[in-house]
Amino acid sequence: MGKGASNATGKAQSSSFHRVPMPSSTSQSRFANFAITATSVSVRDGLAELLKDTDFRYIGIWRFQDGKASAAVHYDRLNPALTASDEVPDTATYCCYVREAGAPFKTANALVDERLAEHPARTAVAAYAGVPVMDSNGTIIGTLCHYDTEPRDVAQVDLQLMLTVASFLTLNGLVPPYPETR
Repeated sequence: MGKGASNATGKAQSSSFHRVPMPSSTSQSRFANFAITATSVSVRDGLAELLKDTDFRYIGIWRFQDGKASAAVHYDRLNPALTASDEVPDTATYCCYVREAGAPFKTANALVDERLAEHPARTAVAAYAGVPVMDSNGTIIGTLCHYDTEPRDVAQVDLQLMLTVASFLTLNGLVPPYPETR
């Protein structure tokens, strides 16, 4: 791993980082708190800080590989000791909409969202707000997302801040690889 890289647990290897465009002034302190925590402690701890701004249960960096999706970094507000998620078909996540559109996707309540009428996760994951995570060539390699088993107000998720965080992660080599088989 080179300078600014992270290991599979999202542990930061260096505190130096590239600058990224700043979100609105109201989000700057939240971004600064994330960036300092992500680079000095771990990406996972940085994401946990972002999660505190919402009532969502989960936050994660999901990666795609060979038709599958899994959280490379996972944080569960109700079970912080749990560091992994289940591997699922990539089409069984709302992350597939982010990847297909190359843009954020959100749903406050999947059970009443007509876009998700046939989606296999709609009864398991009720609320979702995610943004693309890209590699240095601009290829979408995953998502940064908040999600929950209960309906949530997705307006509480600052998508511009999430996009800035995703960019920061990429520019600083902090996006972990697809998780090893568990």
